[in-house]
Formats: sequence, structure tokens, C-alpha cells
Amino acid sequence: MKIILSPAKKMIVDTDNLAPVELPVYIDKTAEVLNWMKSKSKEELKAIWKCNDKIAEQNFNRLENMDLYNRLTPAVLAYEGIAFQYMAPSVFENSQFEYVQNHLRILSAFYGILKPMDGVTPYRLEMQAKVGIGDAKNLYEYWGELLYRPVIDDSRIIINLASKEYSKCIEKYLTP
Repeated sequence: MKIILSPAKKMIVDTDNLAPVELPVYIDKTAEVLNWMKSKSKEELKAIWKCNDKIAEQNFNRLENMDLYNRLTPAVLAYEGIAFQYMAPSVFENSQFEYVQNHLRILSAFYGILKPMDGVTPYRLEMQAKVGIGDAKNLYEYWGELLYRPVIDDSRIIINLASKEYSKCIEKYLTP
């Protein structure tokens, strides 16, 4: 059984408490997304992010200094959205971290798919953003079935807690 969850826009860096276990599985593709984003102007990124000047400036600065390999926070602790707040991973014990590591997957426009203990750095990018990388016309095409493969297992049970925007990535590969 796998549980899928959308990411949150609000993220934090916490390198003091718990170290990530590994890097995201598609880190090379994430580097391509990062390079594409770095090739855009502030105005283009603000339009892609659909945000105000303050948020655009914060995320542009993050982008300029982004390091995909250092100063990382486990994904389950980095996102601050309501689903993550109610999950309360900051008070997890080892058995709870082990459970979510085995069963929870976070769908991400930037990283593709994440295990809870994958190391991430704050970013801003939504799956529905108008992004064309390589031959892909959008991020749904860019990530394609790469998001589905790590979610399906022998049980073929997926608990979908993701938003419609993100669950679209998985639903098209499901068969009744």
C-alpha cells in the first residue's frame, strides 16, 4: 500500500535535527528542471510562480543559491502545509518514520516523487505551471510514468490524499 500526498508551497530548512536518508530518486531530472528555471528571468519566474513580488524575490534568491546535494531537510519535515502539520512528523518516533518511509510518497513538480526521508531544499513550482523542458510541453509530460512506478506495489493499493492537480499524475496509469 502506498499513500500519495501533494507537496506544500511553504517550506523550511532544518539541518539541525534529523539528517535525510538519501537523495530523491530522480535528482538528475530535478537538476534539469533547476537549470531550466535558472535560465528564466525574474519576470518569467514570477509569472510561472503566480505570486507577489516579495514571494518572487524570496524564491528567486533561493534559486540562485540552490544546492541539490547539501544543507538538505527530510521532505516530511521540510513541507509546512496543513496535511504535514496534522501529520506532525516533528514528534514522530523511529517506528513512525519507518512506516511513512515505506508507505508515503510525496508528488512534486520539482523533484518528481519523494520518500519522506529524501533530502530536499526549498523551491517553488506547481505541477500545472507552464513549463516546457526538452520535448515535454508541461511537467505532467516531463515526469510522465516516472511518478507512477514508485507508487505501485504488489498490493496495488493507493490511498490518494493528493490534490487533483497532483493526483492527475498517477490516475491516468491506474486500471480498475
